[in-house]
Formats: sequence, structure tokens, C-alpha cells
Amino acid sequence: MQIVRAATRRAICRGFAVMVAVLLLGCATSETRSAVSASDVPASKYKKIAVFIENLDEVERPAAEQIVSSTLHEMGIDAVSGPAIFDGRSPGLSEAAKASIVQSNFDAVLYLKVAEKGLSEERVENASSDGQTIVYNFGILHLGHNWTDLYDVRPDGSVYQPIMVLKTNVDLQDTKTAKIVWQSETISSGHARLTNMNVLFGQAAKQIADKMRQDQAI
Repeated sequence: MQIVRAATRRAICRGFAVMVAVLLLGCATSETRSAVSASDVPASKYKKIAVFIENLDEVERPAAEQIVSSTLHEMGIDAVSGPAIFDGRSPGLSEAAKASIVQSNFDAVLYLKVAEKGLSEERVENASSDGQTIVYNFGILHLGHNWTDLYDVRPDGSVYQPIMVLKTNVDLQDTKTAKIVWQSETISSGHARLTNMNVLFGQAAKQIADKMRQDQAI
């Protein structure tokens, strides 16, 4: 299997009036690594893909499926979320019947598993506090300023920020050969008070789709 490693960083920064706040906050970022079995990808590539999201509850999954499917649509791929494939069909369909429907109507299945999601924290590099101000390279924020509410100043003077993290693993399976032809790992993160899980899913989906195209799977 040919291993392709790549990392791209995408910025979704908001405009801030205070330059030091921009430097402290940084941007939401994503990183994707992928592996492709080029010899198993058909010359025609994959044009119709069924999308299944795993390890999300019933409340969050529909939005994630819509984000991933829409992102693939924007790249010219006929992508449909898994549950939508079976809408209007008998609720008693067996797993074998479902598999047959997918195999007959799609070139590949994209399984996206949420490996981790939630809150974390990270130290803000090159930032420190004396208890009155937050100092970052050539800028200063006085504690009590609106921006300082976004940070956690520790007794030792270190500065931390809450981070929302989304880690996903993707398997792309050929419906004709049942082989896993493409895989990826993606980590998306951003300041917890300035982003949300849908934004991170959007970042991840865009990087996954871009990498699939770069690896010539779609």
C-alpha cells in the first residue's frame, strides 16, 4: 500500500480589533494523513458514494452526515447519507438486503468513525502572565479585558486556552471488491468558545475530500 502523508492547515479566523488577541487565539486547524491502495482504485475512480457516520448519537449524526455528503457533492460526487438510502423502504430490511442495495447503487462506501470529540486544553506558547496582564511577544492584554476571559491563567504564569477537538478515522470501501482502498486520520481543533462541532466537521470533511481527490480516489 502506498502511504501518502500530508498535512494542511486551514484557517477560519475571525477578525479581532486587538492584535495580541489574534495572536493568542490563533486559528482553528485541521491535519489529515491518508493511505491509498492505488492499484485497487478503478481507473474511473469513485463517483457514487454512500456515507455512514459511526460513533455519534442520533442527535448529532444527521448534521455530520449532511456536512460530509454536501462537501462531496461540491466536488462533483454523488454522495448520499446512509440512512437516506433506506428512507421509504421497509423498516424490517435485513442487513444483507441493505448491503445489496448499497452494492447495487454505489461505487464505494465511506465509513467515518468519530474516534474522539470534546474539550481539551493547550498551553499558549510564548504567552505568560504576571497576574495583571497577559504578555505575548510584542503585545499586552490587561486582565479584565474581554479577550482575557478566553484564557486560563495559572499561578505559575502560564496561559492555557480551552480547545474543542474532533478526531476522525475514515475507511473507503469498494462495493464491488469489498476492499478498503483508502483510509485517513483527521484531527480538527479550535478555541472552544469560538467554534463548534459542526465547524470542525466541516473542516474535517473538506480535508478528507481534498485528500481523496489528491490521492486520485475520486
